[in-house]
Amino acid sequence: MSQPDSDYPGSPPPEGWPDSCAPSWNFVPGHDQKLLDTWLFKLRKERYSSRLSDKSHDFFVAEIADAVHVIATDSDDRVLMVRQFRVGSRSDSLETPGGLIDPGEDPITAGIRELREETGYEGEAPHCLGAFWSLPSLGTSRIWTVTIKNVRKVAEPHGDPTEELTVQWVPKREVPAMIASGDIHHGCVISGLTLWLSGLELPGASGSAPN
Repeated sequence: MSQPDSDYPGSPPPEGWPDSCAPSWNFVPGHDQKLLDTWLFKLRKERYSSRLSDKSHDFFVAEIADAVHVIATDSDDRVLMVRQFRVGSRSDSLETPGGLIDPGEDPITAGIRELREETGYEGEAPHCLGAFWSLPSLGTSRIWTVTIKNVRKVAEPHGDPTEELTVQWVPKREVPAMIASGDIHHGCVISGLTLWLSGLELPGASGSAPN
């Protein structure tokens, strides 16, 4: 699919995704507009034409960097999680550590960094389970899930100034019930944990985001 310009941050699906994911709409050059540009995201309007009806429509697209969530476990089969305030839901949320992937950074490197920044923990060699789209109807961001075993505390956390995190250990066997009860309610976190619990991997599980 053609991209609006050379700095368009949206990425194609990771290698290995099925042909059924090929786009059924074509980008129409010359109609894209940048509407908003912030440190966190860019909002733009783009035009696409349907291969089925040949009709064209404008769509809003939020350009957001990819993110990573880390499922960190210890020798007692517990999952290291963090509780923090989320302004969108206006509530506290119990989540796996994670955050945005920096430019030029691969998911595994980002996962190691985020885990140490938010919790002060490190562990064995990480493994990437792959990526999924967080909100494909609107945003360009993909969420990568990285697992790290036998973590231990090696330093004090040093997260962002607005992050007030509380570390919480959750036994692996209790995770499904906590999802069902709503104690864990972040959709991307639930997807990553479910992927991990099921023993599945997604396309792109090599650990490096495709260019």
